[in-house]
Amino acid sequence: MNINRRQAMGQIIGLVSVAAGGGIMANAMAADTCAGDSAIGIGSDGSSDLAANLLTYVKVDPLAVAKRAYEDYGKGGCMYGVFDAIVKELAAQGHEDACKFAAIPTNITVYGGGGVSGWGSLCGCVNAAAMAVNMLAGVDRTKVIRSVYHYYESTSMPWGDSEFLTAIGAPTRTTNAGEPLTAELIGQSVAKSILCHTSVTLWSKQSKFGTSHAAKLERCAQVTAEVAYITADYLNKALDGTLDVATVADSNSDCGACHSSTKREPDTYFATDVNSQMECQSCHSEHDVSAGLTSAHADYTCSDCH
Repeated sequence: MNINRRQAMGQIIGLVSVAAGGGIMANAMAADTCAGDSAIGIGSDGSSDLAANLLTYVKVDPLAVAKRAYEDYGKGGCMYGVFDAIVKELAAQGHEDACKFAAIPTNITVYGGGGVSGWGSLCGCVNAAAMAVNMLAGVDRTKVIRSVYHYYESTSMPWGDSEFLTAIGAPTRTTNAGEPLTAELIGQSVAKSILCHTSVTLWSKQSKFGTSHAAKLERCAQVTAEVAYITADYLNKALDGTLDVATVADSNSDCGACHSSTKREPDTYFATDVNSQMECQSCHSEHDVSAGLTSAHADYTCSDCH
């Protein structure tokens, strides 16, 4: 990972060891200085209006965001955890748009838990990250969002790093026998997708914990903290102009030679168009068009599908 977590850890361990209420107190102090009728001011008249009314992004401590996100997961789920943590930390900074951040009703994101009300679709963590990033000025919003999404689909999660877990206050859940759900028990898995269903199912297969067990809640709480951390870290780098991470799988370039998004009409259409940044081979088998089709495409010719 392109992240110096240990360096960041040294800056926050002291705050974490004092009390969890530090960030809350800072936010409360910021909120006390805001008028009760503060307007958010980001507009509601389409993308052009939004682009003209973005809120100022200032650097936040990724570990402070991660700690808040971990705690927030138990209050409203993964989407709420990431979104509330980013917004509340920005509100706590006391900058020119702090009151506007404080006015954002973060509870509107609770619907995203479990892949949108338990539907298992888009994971609430990345849903929240995109929602938060999209209202920020001073950063390449598209690049940050795509970077976070690619991180989620391609990285073994949760971290399981002892210092990180200590900093965010994890774990807080136990096995049926009352044993703490340690990193060794939780394990790691690669989501291979941005879907909640795929992410949780592959983790369950790896860990051997059922998806209704407390271990799943602990795992998702830690993933929520990790995505919140990554989003804040990428935002900080984007603000400095130093964000240099992948936004799409390298293997997609091979598929895109035939399956890119086009403006073709029926008389010129020859291959399945794909309008997506997701890693192709997470769901689809690759085939070598010069050597014949393989795997799921065995015994087919190009004209069978195209």
